[in-house]
Amino acid sequence: MNANPSHDDRETCARHSRGFTLLEVLVAVAILAALLYVVPRSLVSARVSIAQSQAWLEARLVAEEVLAEELQGKTMRPGSLGGVSHGRRWSATITPSAVADGRGPEGQILLEARLSVEVSPSRSLAVDRILLGMAE
Repeated sequence: MNANPSHDDRETCARHSRGFTLLEVLVAVAILAALLYVVPRSLVSARVSIAQSQAWLEARLVAEEVLAEELQGKTMRPGSLGGVSHGRRWSATITPSAVADGRGPEGQILLEARLSVEVSPSRSLAVDRILLGMAE
């Protein structure tokens, strides 16, 4: 074998080391443009989804707090209640339960409570519960 590369070998090496073709550059730019279009949109939609999930979770926690503190006790009577807890408006409508006609011990009756907590200006979380309360 000859230690000196032949003319054809040098030409082949030179051809391969010239750089990228125009077609290769255009394909790379097209792929980059597609990625720059898709990635920010998916990040924005993920951020919106996380914010919505957090708002629903906060509303659920407010509902649980209201049910545990405001809508418990032997003095609960049919009617409407409302308020603000942790910056979220809530309202509750309490009606006698259609499930039980009889009275419990000490004149208590079953009440149906429909609690609504504002998640956003256009959406609210609704929770239905059966409570023990006093007759009217």
